[in-house]
Amino acid sequence: MRILAVNSGGSSIKYELFEIGEQETSILRGNIKRLYRQDSFLEQMSSSGTLVKNVPNLDHERGLHLMLESLTESGYLKDLTSLDAIGIKLINGGKRVMETRFIDDEVLAALEDLASVTSVHNPPALLAIDIFRRIVPHIPLVGVFETTFHRSIPQAHRVYGLPWSLSTEYGLEKLGFHGNSYRYIAERIAELSPHHKRVVACHLGSGCSVCAIKDGKSFDISSGFTPQSGVIMSTRPGDFDPQVLLYLVEKAGLQLADLNRILTRESGLLGISGVSGEMWELERAAKEGNAQAQLAIDVFVYQVKKYIGGFAALMGGVESLVFTGGIGENDAYIRESICEGLAFLGIEVDPELNAQMVGGKEGKISRSTCEVWVIPTREELMVARETARLIAQKRR
Repeated sequence: MRILAVNSGGSSIKYELFEIGEQETSILRGNIKRLYRQDSFLEQMSSSGTLVKNVPNLDHERGLHLMLESLTESGYLKDLTSLDAIGIKLINGGKRVMETRFIDDEVLAALEDLASVTSVHNPPALLAIDIFRRIVPHIPLVGVFETTFHRSIPQAHRVYGLPWSLSTEYGLEKLGFHGNSYRYIAERIAELSPHHKRVVACHLGSGCSVCAIKDGKSFDISSGFTPQSGVIMSTRPGDFDPQVLLYLVEKAGLQLADLNRILTRESGLLGISGVSGEMWELERAAKEGNAQAQLAIDVFVYQVKKYIGGFAALMGGVESLVFTGGIGENDAYIRESICEGLAFLGIEVDPELNAQMVGGKEGKISRSTCEVWVIPTREELMVARETARLIAQKRR
């Protein structure tokens, strides 16, 4: 079964072509990076080598068309109609849709209903669906939701302190995100180590979250009803006093569109630093003496560390700490900074092991009681597996 898995995210479009049968074979994978920037580019990898195309100022629509062109030009895919299905990672369907589904009008309505509060993710996903429906209308489209993995979170961890009538009418509760990543981490750490009963996993990239995984299931997560909450992110603020928004409406005369733009595009690491939302650019600026860039880094480290400690307390300890995502997999400095001072939890990073773990490598970076791991995530594989499962189920 030939499956294309697509992850149309806030600042990138990742994709991977799989052959799913008795074995799972990755045929090629690609990433369109730095959308909406002058230095945007496509990187596609296969057994034939690596293709790089520098295409300035790519947006989501142009990026998706570039992805489709590169797939057919690669020679590994005769044409798009030879696909058995396309699996799309979907972020937020609220409580209306929380399971893997064929994409139909109900799924579209759920995505559209939350598009205004999940504006970084839902609109690009809707755009991808629209493009695929137009170009390959006969190929099944499957939506694999981020929230599915977090359905195991106990109700007391999900509920907000709002009037119960509002919560139940509008489905207001913690839904949790990065579920495909954390499902992979939960399965992979169980293969790598016997110390997998109480795991804290940190998915750190453009979007960030921290997840408590107990006995292989999601037990709590930093993100909530939308991907906005939790730790600070590239251009999103994470947790802060919600009354700040009302204060800005009153004092600065901001409208809903202004608030949405600030919360999704102008806050987070970019907002504090005024330099960039990219961690590597902040670290470079901090080394050159930029105090605001260093402050943004310090805030990031502090907030991730706080969630690790909180989730360790919630689970009665932690056996393994896992770093994944673009920053988590590649930034040894950030990993070491986060783990500094956590020896009381048995967390101590080995500097030499830590420095070696970059560029997609997987391995343990500690010699401490609590194991510390770097595990490159495989979200596209999770999407392909779920898509293949649903297609096979339909064919029975």
